[in-house]
Amino acid sequence: MRGIALSTFVLLTTVSGFSQESRFESFSVAYYGEMITHPGMKVGVNYRLKKWTKTKENKGGIQKQITKRYLLSPSIGFYYHKRYQTGVFLIPEIKYQRAHQKGRYIEMGLGAGYLRTFIPNTYTVDDNGEVDNTSAGYNYFATNLFFTFGHQLKVRNTGVTGYYIKPQFMYALPNFSRGVGYFALELGLIFSIQ
Repeated sequence: MRGIALSTFVLLTTVSGFSQESRFESFSVAYYGEMITHPGMKVGVNYRLKKWTKTKENKGGIQKQITKRYLLSPSIGFYYHKRYQTGVFLIPEIKYQRAHQKGRYIEMGLGAGYLRTFIPNTYTVDDNGEVDNTSAGYNYFATNLFFTFGHQLKVRNTGVTGYYIKPQFMYALPNFSRGVGYFALELGLIFSIQ
C-alpha cells in the first residue's frame, strides 16, 4: 500500500507542478485492457517538453504542416484479471508525436515505473492445520513500449479534443527468472486544459 500511496503522491505533485505552466496541454482518460479483455482504466497528463512545426510542399504546390512534439506523460491506472491478479501501476512515459494539420497523429514512446499486483484467493496453513484466507501480491519495476494512433478533433466545445488507440507491451521485473510480459490495448479520450 505504501507504494501505491507514494505513486499517487508523485502523480498529483507532477500534475500540480505542470498545471502552473502553459506547457501542460491535456489529460487523458482511457479503457486499459490487459490482454485486451481484462478491463481496467488509465488516467494521464500530457506535458509538452518541445514543439516545432515544419511546412512541406508537395508536387502540386500544396503546403502541408506537420507538428512534432516531445511529451512527458505520467499516468496511473489499473487492470482486473479475474482469478489471476489485479494490477495498479504508475508509469511516466516519454512520447514523440507527429501530427498532420488535418488532425491525425502517431506517437511512439516508452515508459518506466511501478506495478503492484494483488492476487485473489490465497490461503495459508498454520502449524495446527488451520487454513486462513490471506492477501498476497508483488511489487515490480515495469516498463512499457507503445505506438499510438490518434485524431485531434476540430470541435472543441464538447470538452473532448481527441481520441486514440494505443497498443502496448509492458514488461515487469522481477517475475519468474527473466520477468513477465503483458500486452495491453488502451482506448482513450483526450481533454484539453488550455
